[in-house]
This record gives sequence, C-alpha cells and structure tokens, in this order.
Amino acid sequence: MEIFSGLGLSKAIFTRSVRVAIVVGTILNLINQGDAIFGSAESDLGKAALTYCVPFFVAMYGALSATRDYRKNSLGRNQRHKTDEDRGTRAAQLLE
Repeated sequence: MEIFSGLGLSKAIFTRSVRVAIVVGTILNLINQGDAIFGSAESDLGKAALTYCVPFFVAMYGALSATRDYRKNSLGRNQRHKTDEDRGTRAAQLLE
C-alpha cells in the first residue's frame, strides 16, 4: 500500500474499490455467465476474473482522479487567497 501513497491511494479508497468490484462484478458475472452458472454452458474463469477487475480499476481511477482534482483546486484557491492577502498587506505598507 505504501508504494501507491504518492498517487493518493488510501486504505479507504482501496476498500471502497474492492466493495464496488465485488458488487458490480457479481452482477456482471450473473448477466454474462448466467448460462454457465445456472445452465449447462461451460464457465470461463478468465472472463470471470476480469469481470471483477474492471469495476475495481474503474472505481479506483475515479476516486484517485477526484482526489487529485480536489487537491489541485483546493491548493489553487488557497494560493489565490494568500496572494490577495499579500497584495492588501503590501498596499497598506505603501500607503504608510
């Protein structure tokens, strides 16, 4: 987990992505391989595994993107506020 901490990956994001993968992957497996599960068709374990991986990576990407954008926008606003405060302080010093 520490390897991905530079990307903004937290335990909460990872856990949430696993939960999404379990729920969405199970639903997709029931839809895509219903014949194999309930009928006589053969099951494809590779496809079943990928069916769980795709929602995991989509949820992970969405959470990391949102976290990155939030941090980027928050930092930008804080910097603008500091700059505005600095301008006001400098302007007051020039008037004295």
